[in-house]
Amino acid sequence: MAKGIILAAGSGSRLFPVTKYINKHLLPVNDKPMIFYPLSILMLAGVKDILIIVNPDDIKNYEILLGNGSSLGIKIKYETQLRPNGIAEALNISKSFIKKENFFLILGDNFFYGQYLQKF
Repeated sequence: MAKGIILAAGSGSRLFPVTKYINKHLLPVNDKPMIFYPLSILMLAGVKDILIIVNPDDIKNYEILLGNGSSLGIKIKYETQLRPNGIAEALNISKSFIKKENFFLILGDNFFYGQYLQKF
C-alpha cells in the first residue's frame, strides 16, 4: 500500500496577519480545519501511513489535533521543515519515511472533490 505525505509547512504569508498566530492549514474551512481535507483524500484512497511536514513552531498543535492518527484508523508521523523551501526539500525530508515505496503527495491546502475521485 502506498504512503501519503501532506505538505503543511508554508509560511502563510498571503493570509497574514491571521497566520501569525495559527498555521494556515489549521484554520477552519466550513466545519473543520483545512488539514482535514487533504487528509480525507488520502484516507479515501486507502492510505493509512501518513507523514505531515510542518513548521517547527506548529508541530505541537498538529499533535494535539491529530495525534498519531489512531483515532482515525491511520498512522500519522510528523517531520519539520525549518523554512518554506519548497516541495523538493520536503521530499528530501520525507526520504526516510518513503523508503522505496510508492507514495501520494498532497499540499495541505488542496481541495479535491468529485464523484469518481475514489476510482482514480
